[in-house]
Amino acid sequence: MQLEKTDLKTGAAVPLVAIISNPLSTTNANSMDAVRKVVNQSANVVHFELNGIETIGEALELFSRAQPAMVIINGGDGTIGAVLASILYDNPFSVVPPIAFLPGGKTNMTASDLGSKGKPIKVLKKLLKLAREGRVSESLKTRHLIEMDIGDGKGPRVGFFFGTAGVVKAIFWCRENAYSMGFPNSVAHLISISKLVLAALGLGKSKHLLVSDPMSLNIPGHGRMAGQYSAVVTTTLDRLILGMKPYSRTSEQTNAGGLRFAAVEAGSRKFIRAIWAMVIGRFGKKTIHGSHVRTGNEVRIEGTDPVTLDGEIYHPIAGTPVVLRGDKALSFVSL
Repeated sequence: MQLEKTDLKTGAAVPLVAIISNPLSTTNANSMDAVRKVVNQSANVVHFELNGIETIGEALELFSRAQPAMVIINGGDGTIGAVLASILYDNPFSVVPPIAFLPGGKTNMTASDLGSKGKPIKVLKKLLKLAREGRVSESLKTRHLIEMDIGDGKGPRVGFFFGTAGVVKAIFWCRENAYSMGFPNSVAHLISISKLVLAALGLGKSKHLLVSDPMSLNIPGHGRMAGQYSAVVTTTLDRLILGMKPYSRTSEQTNAGGLRFAAVEAGSRKFIRAIWAMVIGRFGKKTIHGSHVRTGNEVRIEGTDPVTLDGEIYHPIAGTPVVLRGDKALSFVSL
């Protein structure tokens, strides 16, 4: 633990801001010194650097005594998920403060969806300015959380983006190939999506990327489906990597539940249609042959393909469904 400010004052002229950092996150390897410098130069800021994920509870317990105007999570999607899980299940706050993110990881899809784009230090300065000017309450968005239970007895994991089938295969390919080329993250992601498109067209040596093992999908109240899929996604985000819109929700769909689910059947034309609809922002607005879109608070998936929640990979337990729930929500700061 490294505590940058120890005089935890409430009711001060400058609202207190609490920052929890994972110095081992990808981007933080090169930006922590800059973050520390800004913290040291800022009034009424407390900074906790994690010494392992197991110290998250210690950080939040400290923050709860100070009643901060905002909690900033500085780390990748995995760090964000771990902190949010601790808030949901071991919450030390009487009232959970608004939560903000710095893009401290490799993909930063969650942070980007809330406008926290660019270098972490620039985003941090924007958030601190927001607090100084007393405008945090004007910049809030409610986001539902995905609680994923894979039946391993370890309790639910928490995140904003779930995927399986070609989604996980693309993540593996990106990590093993695109990242190793040394390209910027956005370029690596574009190369990986291009690889999927080529696979959908039957070109190259990776045609298997877009065909899952047989799986069963159940959305209570919306029916059950089974087969092989090129992609299965559940998210509460409005935008994914490269700014793609996973769905365009109507107010009627918004009231139907916190989770947005989509499954694209295996087949080159079906996948190409779905990707193009996402690129132009029409996915979910009209019927697309081979694509199934639903909104609800629970999704059950039975299959053998690995699954991902915010970039972390998990392997389902044979005979046990992966259960996703989306009935809990928190307030987040949007830039």
